[in-house]
Amino acid sequence: MSKTDDIRTIGIIIIGNEVLSGKIRDENTPFLIESFNRAGLRVGETAIVADYVPRLAEVIRNFSERFDLVVTTGGVGPTHDDCTWQAVAVALDEPLELHEELVNRIETRSGQKMTEEQKRMALLPRGTTMHLNDGRWPLLQARNVIVMPGVPSMVTGRIEALCARLARPRPWLATVYFTADEWVCVPAIDAVVAAFPEVEIGSYPVFYPADHKLRLTFEHAEETQVRQAVAQVTDAIGRDNFVRETWRPPTDVSVDPT
Repeated sequence: MSKTDDIRTIGIIIIGNEVLSGKIRDENTPFLIESFNRAGLRVGETAIVADYVPRLAEVIRNFSERFDLVVTTGGVGPTHDDCTWQAVAVALDEPLELHEELVNRIETRSGQKMTEEQKRMALLPRGTTMHLNDGRWPLLQARNVIVMPGVPSMVTGRIEALCARLARPRPWLATVYFTADEWVCVPAIDAVVAAFPEVEIGSYPVFYPADHKLRLTFEHAEETQVRQAVAQVTDAIGRDNFVRETWRPPTDVSVDPT
């Protein structure tokens, strides 16, 4: 894996009954989405799936076929409910094998031999590789599926390092604010969407006290496309309703304004 890899789209799978039952709050999804988007990588879909191998394998296979890269969190320990690697093996049609390099790494760091029960967490699909193994836990990848623990503190550093490797320019982003209500602006929004089908346009009504009632966003790799779309919708909604506009160029990694 290198920075030159043509990774554009990401699928995220959060795994664990504990998340679906509410015993554990999912902190990984917001972090992953924000991190990947700051790195110019598009998150195409997220899923939260139970510890059930047939369904989990189905979702992993589907995501693997649809997205450039899949990132899963959870279910990688040695206990009965840690079945992520089994599901990945089924999804990719690869046998599980003891990953000797991972075993050696764990034993070296812990200073003791792994038991047979502990080695379950090193049973990985054939061909699994290790990346970024300078921290507490390496980044493990089977084809285009990266499998991580569910503990947020073990996700943060690895994902930040991954994003640094895969980062690409983000599209131009313009955010335009209006005092008009969204529902009266629908014809203008429909018209600009039809005129600029390649520009990603978002419409967000505002109900809390603010100097605007509507926020429109426009994203595209080409600045000209974005500026033309902004000009058209501003003319259609009316300058009397215009509050302001903000721009984020591709090299800007700051947080988007709300």
